[in-house]
Amino acid sequence: MSTVTSLGVGSGLDLESLVTQLVSASYDSKFQTISDKQDAITVQLSAVSQVKSALETFQDSLAKLKSADSLSERQTTVTNPDDIEAFTAEATSSASVGNYKIEVLGLAKGSVATTQDGTFSSSSDVVSTTDGVMTFSAGDETFDVNVTAGMTVSQLRDAINKSASNFGVNANIINTGDSTVGTKLVFTSSVTGDPLTNNLTITNNNSELDKVSTVASGGGSTMSLKDSQQAHITIDGVDAYSDSNTMENVIANVTLELNDVTDTDSPSTLKVGTDSDDIEQYIRDFVDSYNSMMSTLKDQTSSGTFSSSGTALTDGGALQGDATLRGFMNQMASLVSNVVQGASPQLNTLYALGISMNSDGELEIETSNSYGGESGEDRLSSALEDNFDDIAALFSGDNGIATQMDSLLEQYTQRGGLLDQKTDTYNDQLDDLNKQETDLSDRQTSYESTLRSRYTALDTALAEMNSSSSYVLNLLASL
Repeated sequence: MSTVTSLGVGSGLDLESLVTQLVSASYDSKFQTISDKQDAITVQLSAVSQVKSALETFQDSLAKLKSADSLSERQTTVTNPDDIEAFTAEATSSASVGNYKIEVLGLAKGSVATTQDGTFSSSSDVVSTTDGVMTFSAGDETFDVNVTAGMTVSQLRDAINKSASNFGVNANIINTGDSTVGTKLVFTSSVTGDPLTNNLTITNNNSELDKVSTVASGGGSTMSLKDSQQAHITIDGVDAYSDSNTMENVIANVTLELNDVTDTDSPSTLKVGTDSDDIEQYIRDFVDSYNSMMSTLKDQTSSGTFSSSGTALTDGGALQGDATLRGFMNQMASLVSNVVQGASPQLNTLYALGISMNSDGELEIETSNSYGGESGEDRLSSALEDNFDDIAALFSGDNGIATQMDSLLEQYTQRGGLLDQKTDTYNDQLDDLNKQETDLSDRQTSYESTLRSRYTALDTALAEMNSSSSYVLNLLASL
């Protein structure tokens, strides 16, 4: 019996090609259909990703516009005569616009305690022959230092400076070089302000320590004390005082940081104004970002054009006709044209701010007005100059345009939002197509195996018939 080792060898027929053609005819078109759908969904997934990126970029551009403080920022300008930087200033968005003449007559200082002349001849002198405790106080602050018998001046200095509870007393030693004056121990307090409450007070429980205290426990000589003092300025001729060199709300919603005193009758000038340049840039960035986002959406959702036969659409976006995104675009366009409730009647629309929408659905700040009247640039300049504080109400707050836009965007861009849901749907479809492709491949393998089995049997049968025929012919030929 003949054995077929390769399909078609036994019969001489091209059965291998026949099997290949039969398998191809049955499955190639089905695989192509799945592949086309996979490609389409992959493109749609990419389009959704681009749309989400565009929405997130626009959402980021709304951050400043949502903040009332950002939109009401104040600029402070300090003009100091004679190259003296007397103070710096910061203003909150609630500060009133205005100009102020400010003189710095004195800076806030802490008190200074100094030992009397001749108390110590050197830093190695012994402070006390017995143990004791020194208590340092200023304002609401206090701390203790233990003085041991035989402690020297330099050791006392170190004990004070290294105390973990020290609130801001610095001990220092000054070697005067004058035998009469001797070595001075100086305590400087960081607590500034009214001397009645903030002077440094040093008490003790050992009369030997009176010489390094400001209050005697045994009637001995004490340290001399230079009082602490308050900061003293005049604002347009009105005196103002502070316990520190940081003066808050001396001018309402303005903080002054004092650095130096001004010369007599040479006040510095503080100007509090609006930060219109930054706000104008926020507004122009908003226009550009909105147009960029809407351009991406239009590209991805466009319906395309009919082919010459009129039967198919070509050049359309990957998400053409997407009802969800079309709805979003309509909502955005509505917010752009809405009147903002609660905003100033003079500035309650984007149009009043100088922003209009052209025939292509893009926002613009027109440089001219074809119908006469003010251009967009004119309206923007007027708003920044005359209605600056009303801009915040237009964009921020519960009803502000930026707030409403951000709320709408959040529905689409947040984790698990509408765009994530759309992505999940496409991924599910892609998973299903991948499964269909795997199942189809299994069926194709099974079908091909069946064909090969059948045609192998046919090839074997024909080979046997050919062999029998040759045998008979040879037998007849030998008769």
